[in-house]
Amino acid sequence: MFGKKKKKIEISGPSNFEHRVHTGFDPQEQKFTGLPQQWHSLLADTANRPKPMVDPSCITPIQLAPMKV
Repeated sequence: MFGKKKKKIEISGPSNFEHRVHTGFDPQEQKFTGLPQQWHSLLADTANRPKPMVDPSCITPIQLAPMKV
């Protein structure tokens, strides 16, 4: 019932980590930026997909501003 308190295991952080790819998304162009060349073919088909339906009540005025023409 009242045993010894278990010691917390210490886990170190990653070592020799290298962040080789810096990607981003351009909301104006609706495209990813900084992707490796190999990834472009994977995302090429996404342009033909229909846009997801979004509940308008979830969009804030700040998010709505870039969408206005």
